[in-house]
Amino acid sequence: MKYIKTLVCCPASVVTGGPELLHQLVEELRRIGHDAYIVYYPFNQVHQKPESYRCYDAPQSSLIDENNVLIVIPETATWIIRYIKNARVAVWWLSVDNYLNRKGESKIRDLFMYIIGFIRPHKFSKRRVPIWGIKRCIHLFQSQYARDFLACKGLDGVMLTDYLSDIYLNGALSIDISTKQNIICYNPKKGLKKTNRLRNAYPEFTFVPIQGLTRNGVYELLCRSKVYIDFGHHPGKDRLPREAAMAGCCVITGRQGSANNDLDVPLPQQFKLDDNNESYISEFGLLLQKIFSDFCWAHQEMAGYREKIMQERTVFKEQVKNFFGAICEVNPSFLVSQHIAQLPKNYL
Repeated sequence: MKYIKTLVCCPASVVTGGPELLHQLVEELRRIGHDAYIVYYPFNQVHQKPESYRCYDAPQSSLIDENNVLIVIPETATWIIRYIKNARVAVWWLSVDNYLNRKGESKIRDLFMYIIGFIRPHKFSKRRVPIWGIKRCIHLFQSQYARDFLACKGLDGVMLTDYLSDIYLNGALSIDISTKQNIICYNPKKGLKKTNRLRNAYPEFTFVPIQGLTRNGVYELLCRSKVYIDFGHHPGKDRLPREAAMAGCCVITGRQGSANNDLDVPLPQQFKLDDNNESYISEFGLLLQKIFSDFCWAHQEMAGYREKIMQERTVFKEQVKNFFGAICEVNPSFLVSQHIAQLPKNYL
C-alpha cells in the first residue's frame, strides 16, 4: 500500500534550522506531486506560518490519523507517537543530542537532562519515547552522525539530508573576500565555555557573537567576517558552519558530535581542532595567525567544503524522490477522511 498523504509535524513559532528543513521537505514533496502538508504543534492551537518560512509551499493541515497517511516527526517530538493509532510514523533524526537533551558541556547536566526528558512527571504526554519504543517506525537520518548512533542501537533507515536557503547559495559567487575584516564570529548558544577560553587567551582578536540579528543581519555579519568558529556539540549536520562557509568565512570547529566525522563536516583536518585536548587553545592561535596573514590561502582551503554544500540541494531532491516516490502516491485522486488523532488535554 502507498500512502496518499504526508503530514510533517513541526514546532510552531520556532525559527531555526530544523523547522526550516521540515518546511523544505513539504515543498519538495509537493513539487514532485505528493499531497504533503505541514502540521504545527501544539495541535490544539491555531498557528501562523513564521514569516521566514512563507517562501515555502507548505500549506497547513490538522493531524490526520488514518492508515493511508504517513506522518513525519522530528526526533525531539517522539511523544506524538503515543497518540497515533493508525497512520505510519517516520522519525526524522535532525539531531542526536537534542533527542538526548545533551549539550556536551557538562556530563552531570547532560545525564540529568537525559533522565528528565524521559520522566517529566508533570508532563507525561511530552515524555520522549525511548529507542525501544520507536523501533517499528521508519527512520530517516539528516546526518551520518545520526545514522551511526541508531546503528549502535540496532536500527537502520534512509539518509534524508538538507540544504541551505537561497540567500546563501545564490550569494556565494558574489562574495568579495577583499572586503572581509579580521572578525571571528561565533554562536553563543553552543560551546560558549570553550569559546570564552579562546577569547580570554587572545584578547587582541575581535570576537563577535551571532545574536539579536535578523536572517539578513546574520548573513551580513558572516559576509564581512573572515572566520567562523564552532566548538559546540554539533547535534546534527548544523547549518551555521555551512552558511558561514558559503558567506566566504574560514570555518574552524572542534570534534564533538557530527564534527567528528568527515561526511557531515568535510573540512580539511587542520581546521578541526581536538577541543578535548588543552592544546586546542595554542593551535587555534597559530591557525588564526596563518588565516589572517594569508586569507586567500584559507579561503581556497574551504573550496571543497563549499562545493559539497552547493551539491546538497540536488542530493536532497534525489533522496526525497527515491524514498517517498517508492512509498507515497503521486497526485492522489481522493481525500483522506478527517479522522483526527485523539490527544489528551494535558499533552502540552
